[in-house]
Amino acid sequence: PSTGNPSTGNPSTRYDCATSATNRSAATATNTDKDNNKPPTRLLVVDDDRDTVSVLALSLLKYGFLVDAFSNPQDALQEIKSNPESYSLVLSDGWMPSISGLQLAKIVKELNPNVKVLLLTGSKIRDDEVSDVSPPTNVDGVIQKPVSIGKLTDKILSLIGENKAI
Repeated sequence: PSTGNPSTGNPSTRYDCATSATNRSAATATNTDKDNNKPPTRLLVVDDDRDTVSVLALSLLKYGFLVDAFSNPQDALQEIKSNPESYSLVLSDGWMPSISGLQLAKIVKELNPNVKVLLLTGSKIRDDEVSDVSPPTNVDGVIQKPVSIGKLTDKILSLIGENKAI
């Protein structure tokens, strides 16, 4: 997978299934659920830190997810607006300059209430604290940074109701 073209000025990077584009990177997730021919789960990853986006996207791809990852939340919103049924889960940073993870979650749930939303945060907060406010915030779970990819993957799979990918 390529890491994009930093000279273009486009802060968004997209990791998806097969081809690379000029301003977006592409990587391939090739495994499907061989038992039931189910396609891989598609995730939308949003974080204003480009390095975090790259690490998350590449790591989740290795676990067999299809990943569209953006470092610009506005670009991520455009993507989900144009393809609201394409995603099983949105993984978002809780605090970004132009839009918060909570604001993003609200819009995502308005577009498709079936999409799960998992927030990454540097603040200490537990899932049971989120459940107290979850309906108003539209957040299905919170996980604290830094997080191991194994723990993150387990949380994602528990939210979308699947067994371990690998």
